[in-house]
Amino acid sequence: MSVSQAPVLWRLGRSLPERSARAPLPEALALGQVVEERERRLGLLPDHPFLLRPDGSPDGDVLAFFASSSFKLLSEQTRLSYAKDLRLFLSFLESQGRPWRDCAPADLLDFEFWRRRDVRNPRRVSGAKFGRELAACKKFFEWQQHRGVITSSPVQTATRAEGSGHEFGGASLRPTDARRVRVKWLTPNAFRQWRDVGLAGYRLDGVRDVSWRGRGDGRNVAFANLLWASGLRLREAGTLLLSELPTREGDARFLRAHIGDAVAKGRGRDFWVSREAVADIDAYVLSSRSAAVRRAQREGRYDSVPRRLVIVDHASSGLVVRDVMGEIKTVARDHLSAGDRVRLFVEGEDGLEPAMLFVGESGLPMQYPSWEAVFATANRRCASQAVPVSCYPHMLRHSFALRMLVTLLHAFDRRLGLTADERREYRLMFGDPWTLVQTLLGHTNPQTTRDIYLEPVSGLQVDLFLNDDGIDEDGSFNEFVKRHLSATGLVNFGIVN
Repeated sequence: MSVSQAPVLWRLGRSLPERSARAPLPEALALGQVVEERERRLGLLPDHPFLLRPDGSPDGDVLAFFASSSFKLLSEQTRLSYAKDLRLFLSFLESQGRPWRDCAPADLLDFEFWRRRDVRNPRRVSGAKFGRELAACKKFFEWQQHRGVITSSPVQTATRAEGSGHEFGGASLRPTDARRVRVKWLTPNAFRQWRDVGLAGYRLDGVRDVSWRGRGDGRNVAFANLLWASGLRLREAGTLLLSELPTREGDARFLRAHIGDAVAKGRGRDFWVSREAVADIDAYVLSSRSAAVRRAQREGRYDSVPRRLVIVDHASSGLVVRDVMGEIKTVARDHLSAGDRVRLFVEGEDGLEPAMLFVGESGLPMQYPSWEAVFATANRRCASQAVPVSCYPHMLRHSFALRMLVTLLHAFDRRLGLTADERREYRLMFGDPWTLVQTLLGHTNPQTTRDIYLEPVSGLQVDLFLNDDGIDEDGSFNEFVKRHLSATGLVNFGIVN
């Protein structure tokens, strides 16, 4: 088995985005209208991924999969990930001269060897990554088998037992050494060092670095604080609308708000964020965001936004919007995808401005994947300052979850001073710590929470019963996790001053 040095790749494309039915189409773009009509006849949704053969020609059965209900029901991010994974496998088959309709289990074995073990492959992947690629192949081939295009799927299945004792049917080639999630997290001390040095341009001693030339400091710090204090996913936080932020009325420490289905893995939910994080966001909105918006208004940048939607009213069923042709319609908040949200604007005192919270220096809404680059730049800055802390967005979600879990476990088992019967009654009324953290994170069930976070806190409850620890303040929290969790190798404590 060999892979050519210059493999012929299947082409990844996206269907044309939706446009107003009354929007004129210049004669020069008449071909675009033909393409749009063809895509809609095939059943492809607007702005959705699909694959074409390496020569650019369509494969009707492959396109049918991307137009299927089975594919459409996946979340936006999963659709794109599956399309990329399938593109890689179909391209691998192409390099072997194997039509995908003739794919056999042996081809998947060859693919697994090349992806994970072949020394000639400079970009070998982990078992977890290959497991996700295999899941995409399994869905594709089983759908084609059900449709009658192929007689059997090359992805063979086997029954396995979960640690809980439940059995499930999965791909037999799925790596047994694959971890679902390798949770890594930061203590409060490590987070502050990473944020202040990497995003805000300070030195480790707390003094502003005179050589700092960073941009968007207030915005970047506010965003990091939001992830740290809410446990939101990158897409959820990065696509928030201004109108979705909670107000700081009352004296609650954590404020409640809601995110819609389309950006929350297909399941809208409430979330909670600290009052301090909301205060930081309010300061950003009044300062650097306002300045960026004023510049964009003066330069007329919002006037040329394609497929712009202006919010004219709020209804119980959703948002009442006006498109570029003046057509009025109502869109459900839960159906607003990340792509929809960057097109939403409101009428301000000085003209149009984005409805989305976070904007770039241009004043235009930030595409949420661009935050990955912001975090990577902060990591390089920390490394240059000899600060041994690095972070990526999902690590802040993990950090929020584990802080909440450790605190709740401690509260339930020690600080509340409850008897065993009182603890049992309390948990029946309000749920145990796992259920509460499940609610905070928006997981479908607490088993998902346990699967992800059980390893870092394994044995913690026993220690809580045997030892008298306190975690009221950040300092003692750092000492607490150092004592109980440092052996896992998953915690970054930063530099202890």
